[in-house]
Amino acid sequence: LVIFAVMFSTADIGSGYIKNIGGQVRSRRNLIFSKASVLFVYTTVTMLLYFIIQIIAQQMYFGYLEWGNGSELLRYFGIQILLHYALVLISMAIAVVLNSNVFSMTIVICLCMIVLYGVINHLIQKAGVENFQILKYTVTGKIALLSMSPTNKECLTAVVIAAAFGIVVTLLTAWVFRKRDI
Repeated sequence: LVIFAVMFSTADIGSGYIKNIGGQVRSRRNLIFSKASVLFVYTTVTMLLYFIIQIIAQQMYFGYLEWGNGSELLRYFGIQILLHYALVLISMAIAVVLNSNVFSMTIVICLCMIVLYGVINHLIQKAGVENFQILKYTVTGKIALLSMSPTNKECLTAVVIAAAFGIVVTLLTAWVFRKRDI
């Protein structure tokens, strides 16, 4: 998801196509909002496709498929879509702000690695803050730590984190893109 988001977000900039359409739109930030909406559709379809493939693979490999609580599954799946969408928006923001596919891909892949957060936790704990876990406050941390049967509190926290990160990075990206000379 994150690699596609970087490539999609910078495709028109790298090809020069943005120069053709950039001056024709009333507000260039709308181009960012349209990319964000397309990335939502892409994230949702990709997650649904992966879910279907997982169902088929489990049926083929194990010979049966056991369903759990349907409402918990839908709640978990919906929250995961929101969290992944927020991660995709973060990837778009990094790509547009840095304007470099190579550096952007490197950064977004590192964001997906939970090991990186362990290093940050260690540095923060050395600074004197005890029992600090940065994973609790990040999108990728919530993706990894969300239980399969999330409580209402877990759901609310995950939705707030996804919405906060998604809104902030989208507005930041729109502001940077509006100010940038294309």
